[in-house]
Amino acid sequence: LTSVRREETSSQQLPNNPERNMYYAEVFGSEGFRSGKHSWEVEVGDHPFWLIGVTKESVNRKGERSVSPENGIWCLFHRDGEYINGFGQTVTVTKSLQKIRVQLDYDRGEVSFYNPEDMTHIYTHKDTFTEKLFPYFLVGRPGDTKTSKLQICPTD
Repeated sequence: LTSVRREETSSQQLPNNPERNMYYAEVFGSEGFRSGKHSWEVEVGDHPFWLIGVTKESVNRKGERSVSPENGIWCLFHRDGEYINGFGQTVTVTKSLQKIRVQLDYDRGEVSFYNPEDMTHIYTHKDTFTEKLFPYFLVGRPGDTKTSKLQICPTD
């Protein structure tokens, strides 16, 4: 997976396999993690609406649910210039972010978000992980912005 974008198309007939997200326009990374430290960066540019983080393998993919740690999604949410954690709380960010670094430390139960330009810490979710976690991306409509997709960049 190298990028994620939302396109307005006519309804497609897609198979309802277990991996398909049927209710929300969200995408999971193809590689999951059960231990260790993992990180990736996401170029968000000026896109007005996105969520990035991690999700547990057994998250409900077929029906309505909120994006929250209680439902197995640990993320940072951006909407119209505001940054929000998975509990719906506003996170203070001193300047508009063009790129986000996601760091998962499975064994310590932490998902952290940073500005990779200067490694300024944005927010850390702390929890106990009990199953495989996957990178998580949800992209809203881009509107009139220059950025129409999120670009995923591996890190060392």
